[in-house]
Amino acid sequence: MENKIQGDNGMDFRQLEAFLAVVNLKSFSKAAERLYLTQPTISSHIRSLEKELGTVLIRRTTKTFQMTYEGEKFYRYAKRLVELKDAAVQDINKESRMIVRLGASTIPSTYLLPELLPAFRKKQPNVYFDVKQGDSRLVEERVLDGTLDIGLTGTTPLSSECHSEVFCQDELVIATPATSHYIQLMSQNVSIHELLKEPIIMRERGSGTQKEASRYLEQIHVSTEDLNIVTYINDPESIKGMIVNGMGISMISGFAAKDLEERGQILTFRPEPRTKRNFYIIYKKDNAMNHYLSEFKSFVKHFYKIS
Repeated sequence: MENKIQGDNGMDFRQLEAFLAVVNLKSFSKAAERLYLTQPTISSHIRSLEKELGTVLIRRTTKTFQMTYEGEKFYRYAKRLVELKDAAVQDINKESRMIVRLGASTIPSTYLLPELLPAFRKKQPNVYFDVKQGDSRLVEERVLDGTLDIGLTGTTPLSSECHSEVFCQDELVIATPATSHYIQLMSQNVSIHELLKEPIIMRERGSGTQKEASRYLEQIHVSTEDLNIVTYINDPESIKGMIVNGMGISMISGFAAKDLEERGQILTFRPEPRTKRNFYIIYKKDNAMNHYLSEFKSFVKHFYKIS
């Protein structure tokens, strides 16, 4: 594919890729090594970009490296342009190399794909995956603009141009440290309201798990203001580590809790009424799927049994 972006300024993808590499690696020399170019060539690409844009993107000296405000804004556009170019090249060439461009939100990416993708490749060893992780809305955006073929998300899409089907269900659990204190609470069959008086680690607002937790708390008439929340954090693996180390309890995905529960490192309480969360496979309605994309979509839908 031609590397020139059509327009009056003559900007090309080599300049964008050089800029992205410098920012990501925070080094001109490392960017040169990554792109198999000389450091003067990298510097020339950055200067050309800055000249075309009429602004400084990176302030650098022999000892410091800092993006300007304009550089930070341009980085987002440059990243999307290169992603779209790569997606276009893959789309045109994917019949010769079977590639599934797959997006997944946090829980599917972390806890479902490690089991799902190897199982599919046992059936279709010639299919390759290009996986992007982001929140559900970001995955939907990438499906809509054609960067991704398929997405696995924790929420239904907002756009009517996206089709969604439930492929899996998760259950919200209350995970606690496996200490004598919590073992005693479990043996006493303590109520959820009593358990929620313990120190609580909460997912940040906006995550699918947190939305389910909030709905559940509302259902049992508990306000977050009444909880003893010790921290907000968005990484489920960090939350699990904090639980294991006795910092507090948390309402987390059953998929996320499974490994530590099986090893006896945490205890899990299934709240009543039980709360389940759907995960969806999404794709653009007018996207004509080839045979291996259709096969993967069908495989995902049948891999998990929905009770």
